[in-house]
Amino acid sequence: MTRDALLELQDYDRWANQKWLAALDGMPDPAVAKQIFAHILVAQHKWLAVVLSEEEVAPLEDDLELAIARLFDAWRDVILHGDPNAFVSHERDGQSYFYMLSEVAHHMFNHGTYHRGHLRGLADAEGFEDFPETDMIKFTREKARQ
Repeated sequence: MTRDALLELQDYDRWANQKWLAALDGMPDPAVAKQIFAHILVAQHKWLAVVLSEEEVAPLEDDLELAIARLFDAWRDVILHGDPNAFVSHERDGQSYFYMLSEVAHHMFNHGTYHRGHLRGLADAEGFEDFPETDMIKFTREKARQ
């Protein structure tokens, strides 16, 4: 995946996260919705620590809006200055894995999409219809109008 494609995915991810952040307090169970949303950010933070190192990554902020902004900036720096084809090592359950930086970033942004879908399913199940539409094509349309 190219650097430009990763930057586009990152812009989409921030756009979608900001839309959902604005809707969380209106959800029927805001605490559960915020927990699911925070999981997206925790995963971005954990993968950032894999790509860089634990020592290079500041602790994740409790303030969700600030966390979105800081994670965006940190990942933007990684995407702009890292080699998308460079390998990243990751250990899990005693096994070592090697991924390209582009694969890690793509996975991470896709993970956010998955859990925003999770939030939408939760909203649907609770009869809550005032949730944001955050499909990629909606982002593309909005961006084209700017």
